[in-house]
Amino acid sequence: MAIAPSSRSGNNAPVMPSRTPSPRAKAESLGDMPTTLGGRGFAGHATTPMSGAGVRLGKICPSCLERYPNDFRVCPRDATELSEVEEQEEADALLGATVGDTFSIVRAIGEGGMARVYEGRHVRLPNKRFAIKVLHHMYAQQANVVARFQREAEAASGIAHPNVVDVYDMGITPDGRPFLVSEFLEGKDFATLLDERERIDSGVAVHVVRQVCRALAAAHARGVVHRDVKPENVFLVGDMESPVVKVLDFGISKFDGAGGATLTQTGMIMGTPGYMPPEQARGAKTDHRADIYGVGAMLYRAVTGKLPFDSDDAAEALSMVLTEEPPRPRAVQPSIPEALELVIQKAMAKDPDDRYRSMAELDERLAPFDPETPSSVSLLPPGPGATRAARKTTVAAATVRSPMASLEVEERTREAKLARPTMALLTVVTYAWLVACTVDAGTTALAALRGVVGSTPTEKLVVAIVTVAISLAPLVFWLRYVQRVWRNSVRSVALARSLRRIVLAATVPYAFVALALRVGLPLHDLRWAPLAATVSLASAVFALLTSSVVGRRSG
Repeated sequence: MAIAPSSRSGNNAPVMPSRTPSPRAKAESLGDMPTTLGGRGFAGHATTPMSGAGVRLGKICPSCLERYPNDFRVCPRDATELSEVEEQEEADALLGATVGDTFSIVRAIGEGGMARVYEGRHVRLPNKRFAIKVLHHMYAQQANVVARFQREAEAASGIAHPNVVDVYDMGITPDGRPFLVSEFLEGKDFATLLDERERIDSGVAVHVVRQVCRALAAAHARGVVHRDVKPENVFLVGDMESPVVKVLDFGISKFDGAGGATLTQTGMIMGTPGYMPPEQARGAKTDHRADIYGVGAMLYRAVTGKLPFDSDDAAEALSMVLTEEPPRPRAVQPSIPEALELVIQKAMAKDPDDRYRSMAELDERLAPFDPETPSSVSLLPPGPGATRAARKTTVAAATVRSPMASLEVEERTREAKLARPTMALLTVVTYAWLVACTVDAGTTALAALRGVVGSTPTEKLVVAIVTVAISLAPLVFWLRYVQRVWRNSVRSVALARSLRRIVLAATVPYAFVALALRVGLPLHDLRWAPLAATVSLASAVFALLTSSVVGRRSG
């Protein structure tokens, strides 16, 4: 079936013909009319399905009588539950019309809250088909919507990459509405595929996502940040045995250093909560790393079958993005390779500085998981005879591309597997060392003050009890921190590395200083005995302070 970039992206780029969204899609897409959330502007996307000739399905608020696309559940103004309504459509004056003196409108193929998409033909080259997206009348007079419409055309047309949808022209219809013309695509969007299949094998998902990485790398090179990366904006064309990706919808894109603030008010949130990075959810300044987060979240959705933050309520979803870690991908789907989980979680780091530095770097990290053979990336539904072993073979093929890549994957997999046991073991070792070191230094100091050699068992017991009592509060704080880190493989690996450095930095100086003191000083001269504990503690603190820098650079 022929489909074109549709209006499901409403105020952004054309995508595909309309379809009734699944419950999962409803959580991912929150409508393309501007609404408000906690006093902040918010824009998402939706499609209004067409039920038949001349009839359109929609939603209406019984309280304020405002009409909304079919995806909406409650009125964004007063939270009243919306009612379904069938509306008789007026005759579409654009059907059969020519716009821009070049494009003849043939038929409507999709509609969203802000725009309708038509199939168009070139008047002088009738075999050339195009997707023509036209704003609805009510938004054609809104300067910010028209500006985003123009931004979409400027951004997409300036990138010129095989994985970015081409935009050829824009203009004004005879009735005064802005339109843009883009290439006509045949296939399906990534969201539709995921709705049909729920989840796909890791190698297949990586093959699709790497094409998205290359498209966005080209956009970033032109100073364009997409800011709304999600499956709905990724279109799959050509043979589903080895599909070609087209990235759509640059309507809320940002140009680095040029006009980004003019289209978005301070504190305004633009995007889709399930794939939105925390800095964008806060309404803060964003850069190309926001797209890196979006790609990571999209890959998470593809390989797990779940959204990172799954909620039908937009405000709750935004709160989760800001305050919570998503479940580990392998906790949701254990078949995901450990090394791929590391890549996903690093791309989705809360702090932009902890993510990959560029799309090219993310693409490079994903390369070992991209199957080499077309048969391994087929997006066609598995046949009735497909076995679990065959599916495992496909996944295994995604993890071997070259000997060096294989070794790197094995190393990262091993490190990820050992990270949590290492954290648990070294936590126990470090606590035991702290207690033993403090007890030794304390009892030795008491004995030196009394001018005797050694201390009594009672003194050792008292010092040990006091030490444990004082250390309980820091221990509880540390265990709670470890519990938060435990859910994130990247942070677990970094913490395990840091703990190894700290334990090594603490034990080696202690051993050398203690040995030097025992050899170089008479046994009755105990004034310098606490020096070993002091040096050991100082070394451990230094290792702790520097480990955060090392951990950030790793991965």
